[in-house]
Amino acid sequence: MNKRSIKLSILAFLALALLLQPLFGQVTGRGEVRGVVRDQNQAVIPGADVTIVNQGTNATRSTITSEVGAYFIGAVQTGPYQMRVEMPGFNTWTTEFAVQVGSTVTIDAELQVGDIATEIQVTDTVSEVSIDRLEVADVKDFARIQQLPLNGRSVTNLFSLTPGVEGGGSPRVLGAKVGSTEMTLDGVSLVDRFGGGMARVQPGLDTIQEFRIETVGSDARFSRPATVTLLSRSGTNEVHGSVFWTHRNNGGGLRARRREEGDTPSKLIRNEFGVTAGGPFWLGNLYDGRDKTFWFFSYEGLRTRQARKSGDPYVPMAEWWRGDYSQLITGNEEPITLYDPLTTRADGTRDPFPGNQIPESRFHPTMAPTLESITAKPLNSLNPALAPNFEYFYPRNNDNDLFTVKFTHYKTIEYLPMLLFLSLLYHLCLF
Repeated sequence: MNKRSIKLSILAFLALALLLQPLFGQVTGRGEVRGVVRDQNQAVIPGADVTIVNQGTNATRSTITSEVGAYFIGAVQTGPYQMRVEMPGFNTWTTEFAVQVGSTVTIDAELQVGDIATEIQVTDTVSEVSIDRLEVADVKDFARIQQLPLNGRSVTNLFSLTPGVEGGGSPRVLGAKVGSTEMTLDGVSLVDRFGGGMARVQPGLDTIQEFRIETVGSDARFSRPATVTLLSRSGTNEVHGSVFWTHRNNGGGLRARRREEGDTPSKLIRNEFGVTAGGPFWLGNLYDGRDKTFWFFSYEGLRTRQARKSGDPYVPMAEWWRGDYSQLITGNEEPITLYDPLTTRADGTRDPFPGNQIPESRFHPTMAPTLESITAKPLNSLNPALAPNFEYFYPRNNDNDLFTVKFTHYKTIEYLPMLLFLSLLYHLCLF
């Protein structure tokens, strides 16, 4: 296949995906809205129009109640909604509610006889207890994700706030092993297939709208007994954004809460910064994406400068490498005697090395190159049996940048944008 054919295939696939985008409704993480419509006498009302409108994007979903008065709207994007129930001969019934990630919202409407032009708004209509699903779940919304204290900006640090969950990015739910928890972002698995935890590249904290952890009762849609469902943020009709910068520095001698020996604390300078923005896709008179096409962008940067103390501050003394063990003692300052194995007698006794020193004639030929390759040499003359003689701070720096770009489209593509897309497709295929 030549390059031209490859380009045509790729662009044709993108065009098909763009045209069929509204068909991809069943995305893991979206919610459901269901209920029953009745009159004042509790008789079901078939054929009533039920409409929900997302208050952030004006995305509209509609359905009609069945012969038993029931309605169902699936694959509902999270966010605040307004519901309208209309039926000739009855007042229009309205309410407001919110859909959380992976949740099922049950709203039963009771219509009153009257004029359809009369609107009655009802509050507190959402059932707090689900009677048709068995899972035990916990949801953290955007406000809690932003406000809960975190050491760093990893959303996985919030997983352990759910009862029965521990391990953060490698969650263990109710005692199950690491790898038994499914983790998805907008329906795409984030599980590290090698370690069982979350993939090494995690989503930015400001890109997460909500997440839901099901500790018991995940249904057959998921391949593991427990599930973490994350949902990313999207643009809305209102342009919104944020800028953040956090700085942590222990240059003044502040210590971490863990125990550290010595007079010098481990160096830690950390800068976290970023920006987010989102809104409708708007090109002036050329294209107005309000109510249908939205964009969201996020950038998060991390700059860390650390110096961590060596894990083992005890190394052999310099004279030991020369065979001089005259200062070899135990932690109780009791001398340790070295015996010459070549003087072993029949009864097992041996003679000690004179002065506890091994002569150079007994050194192996590989001893010299081995000494040259050793980097962990003592930094003072202290005996390692009594005190640390190798306190060294290793530099540990980290520069990390994370970009996120998301486009969301809720309606079929209009004629003009399609022409622009086909024009772009034609010109790209010329190269």
